[in-house]
Amino acid sequence: MSIKTTVVFEQLLKSDELNKRIVVAQGGSRSGKTFNILIYWIYRLLQEEKKTLTIVRKTLPSLKNSVLKDLINVLEMFEIYDPNKFHKQEAYYELGSNVIQWLSCDEPQKIRGMKRDYLYCNEANELKIEDWNQLIFRTTDKVICDLNPSELNSWVYDLEKRDDSYMFKTTWRDNPFVSDTIIKELESLKEKDENLYRIYNLGEKGIATQLVFTKFSTIEKIPEGMKLLGRGMDFGYNSPTTLIEIYKDEDNLYIRELLYTKNKTMPDIIYQMEQLGFDKTDTIWCDSALPQNIEELKRSRFNVKPVNKKSILHGIDLIKRHHIWIESTSPNTIKEFQTYRFKEDKDGNLIDTPEDDNNHAIDAIRYILESELNKKSGKLTII
Repeated sequence: MSIKTTVVFEQLLKSDELNKRIVVAQGGSRSGKTFNILIYWIYRLLQEEKKTLTIVRKTLPSLKNSVLKDLINVLEMFEIYDPNKFHKQEAYYELGSNVIQWLSCDEPQKIRGMKRDYLYCNEANELKIEDWNQLIFRTTDKVICDLNPSELNSWVYDLEKRDDSYMFKTTWRDNPFVSDTIIKELESLKEKDENLYRIYNLGEKGIATQLVFTKFSTIEKIPEGMKLLGRGMDFGYNSPTTLIEIYKDEDNLYIRELLYTKNKTMPDIIYQMEQLGFDKTDTIWCDSALPQNIEELKRSRFNVKPVNKKSILHGIDLIKRHHIWIESTSPNTIKEFQTYRFKEDKDGNLIDTPEDDNNHAIDAIRYILESELNKKSGKLTII
């Protein structure tokens, strides 16, 4: 049987030759890490008996939508996939006398209970150091961790200091099967955000910069004919209540500030919204933390919906993947993009958590992207 692989597979074989227990596969997007790591595990298990491999990711939905789909594809490529051996409820697959099991770190009781021969941590930098310790303590043989180096600091980076570890980096340039469309998208990050370009295109850790957004532009007026992507609203009282609308053209986002006001009750805000004169049937994605405000807006016949919030970093990442144009009549939004910063720890080191300040228009923008892109595509496109 002939199986097509990439340099990722070759590096894993090299780690065996060097007798390294822990392998860290760091790289950019579309470097083929996950797929080739799974090829390696199947290739290895087919030559062994009575072994247990555990595949781990932070959350179960992420695990099911990524690595498990790839696992089935790899088994089919080897022409050995048997749906009767796939035990969905019990979360394992029988491969001869071997077992491939999977679990997520939102199931802590399983992390502490299972033992295994082999471990594969997919997107390992999403895991906490406590999760890693529980997993490694119960693993007797080889461990593979893969990651996009999106965090400035992570326990995963310390693994390469161990004598029993082997670390390598790959990018899409090491994957001959990546499409021209994906290459163009990854290359375009260079003009949008330097850190995203380093992480997803070059497979390198981002540069420590306290400003969250380093590239955006102002524009006198949003061009005519742009299609409205959506409106978003973040509630406040002592902090601002914001209403933002976004127009999208390919990878350009055009942002307009409709409302940015403090110390106003909901009747005051509703009055201001009605004066704006936009179509009430258009969807407004709102902060889900205040359902009573959403209910008041509904009673005033605004088409408001609570947003299914994701992580702040996820929303920031979605914003950064576009060319950002902010209308000049949006001074508060411009100021937020100029001043939104990452926090520092007690030693003055930047951490991967933005300050909860200068972010009220930005939060509304996140709500729009997380909701509208998800609604239109069926899923969020994450590089």
